[in-house]
Amino acid sequence: MNRIVPWSLLLATILLSGCNSSANEGVTGTITLDGQPLPDADVVFTPQEGGRPAMGTTDASGNFELVYTIHEKGAPAGSYIVRIRTSRTETGENGRDVNTPEKVPPKYNNRSELIAEIQDGANNHFDFKLESE
Repeated sequence: MNRIVPWSLLLATILLSGCNSSANEGVTGTITLDGQPLPDADVVFTPQEGGRPAMGTTDASGNFELVYTIHEKGAPAGSYIVRIRTSRTETGENGRDVNTPEKVPPKYNNRSELIAEIQDGANNHFDFKLESE
């Protein structure tokens, strides 16, 4: 009886760790708005069939890399709705909330028309060339 419990725990640990390490594909990209890099934009890939989204933030050159969990980069293969936004709420020096206005049109965030297909074993790099309205 004592031998069954340790082996079953070991098997469960191997199965769970194997699922997490191989489930994701690396995802990178670049975002421009009106031909210029879009810095400090939040990028969210939400699975069209439901599930955990993957997120990233653009650097000064508009480049991003997705993060799936605190320990995993990328995202599982599949079809995603992509939302990009720049608005933020931060606490100002006086302790009050300060809102940063949104630079990205709704068709790229709240009402996103952007779709990305993440492929198994592929170079999943996406360039999103956004245009102001």
